[in-house]
Amino acid sequence: MKLIYHLALILLLLISACSSSGENISKNVQAKAAIAGSGITGTLKAMQTANGFVWVAVELQGDPKVIKPGLHGVHIHEKGVCEAQLEKPFSSAGGHFDPGPFGSSTPVEKNHPYHLGDLQNIKISVIGKGRMETFSNSFTLTDSPTSLFDSDGSAVIVHKLVDQKKAGGTADEAGGGRQACGVIQLVKS
Repeated sequence: MKLIYHLALILLLLISACSSSGENISKNVQAKAAIAGSGITGTLKAMQTANGFVWVAVELQGDPKVIKPGLHGVHIHEKGVCEAQLEKPFSSAGGHFDPGPFGSSTPVEKNHPYHLGDLQNIKISVIGKGRMETFSNSFTLTDSPTSLFDSDGSAVIVHKLVDQKKAGGTADEAGGGRQACGVIQLVKS
């Protein structure tokens, strides 16, 4: 009986040692992005928390004639590239971030609105400013299959319209055109 007790105690100590060392590593990981578009600037800040969630804050400001007051879709996209001078601005960022067996680079398909990179909409005021904060456990800033820092990186996109969070539907229902973009980068500590 003592042997079982001691083995259980050793196992418990090993498990707690492993879990606490991971928490110390992940809670110091931070990321940022400088968001820019025609008449729009902003920032994304993100931090991996000890419990596995990623805290994300997005702040935007711009000309209210450009970034209309109301709700706008905000998504993490699959590539860390923000080229504004394309026929479709910022299409270089690819589709919504959604790695894995059900992932798709098509923004509007059966897995929307369950893409791992779908964030909350941001509300822009009549003076062209907005802030959004959320927590997500759909992606990580650390090395994992759902890390934002895979081989081609990730970007944050601000869309012209509200993301209606519908499955399938049209591109407009998933946020419409892209107004601003920022490449997400690790913050060196």
